[in-house]
Amino acid sequence: MSVRYSGAVRFGELVRVHARTARRQRSLWYATVPLTLLAVLLSVDAPAAPGTGGIDDLVFVARVMGTLIGIAYAAAFTGLLVAPARLGVDELELSTPVGTTTLGAARVLGTFAVVMVPPLVVLVGVGLVQTVGGSWTGLPAALLVAVAMEVPTVLCALAVSALAGSVLPQALARVVAVLTWLYLTMTTPTIPVPGVTGTVLGVVGEGFASLVSPRFFWVSGPLATAPGPVVAAVSLLWQLALVLTCLVVGSRLAGRSRR
Repeated sequence: MSVRYSGAVRFGELVRVHARTARRQRSLWYATVPLTLLAVLLSVDAPAAPGTGGIDDLVFVARVMGTLIGIAYAAAFTGLLVAPARLGVDELELSTPVGTTTLGAARVLGTFAVVMVPPLVVLVGVGLVQTVGGSWTGLPAALLVAVAMEVPTVLCALAVSALAGSVLPQALARVVAVLTWLYLTMTTPTIPVPGVTGTVLGVVGEGFASLVSPRFFWVSGPLATAPGPVVAAVSLLWQLALVLTCLVVGSRLAGRSRR
């Protein structure tokens, strides 16, 4: 019991250390704050906004928010898995009585805890406005949307960034990670490349959006079926698989670069 408790305490301390490190990244906030404000403005004034005053609006805000702040996160965390080696503290970390998997998990969770704050604050704010306006489901719906949409989206942005940083030099990795995120979240008729946004393989909560707000959001593409729990589950599982694949492969590559 005491061994398990001390291990949990040690892991919690590591998470806090990495959260503090992420919070002190000024460049992260220089990009995140303007993009968050832009997402709020676009969500309020966008002609495509549902305007129902319910979960439809929360889903719309979450999709816009995830798309835009994902750009900042894709650029900011290319060093997530390789930072210890780059800073020369990897041997110090490996000498601690904590496994490499635990160290990596603490690094990811600590960073995630910080970068989830902006979308969570915005969604809770919108939920509170809806509650004051007479919709008692506003706040619970906001928390549901945050968990079901923003959590996987933010993790995807972090994972894509981390994998790029494990393969490429940091400056080039930032460019590649941002371009990859734009490909995953946006489409344009000027570039004739099939995209995944709006499909089951999208990374901004397409499946969940089609489940709770089928009037305004739906999925398309060869894997699309009628909106429902199956589509939402497949979409979420795809996001989790993408996150795990990027982090595991990135960790392996980062580990090889230390040798």
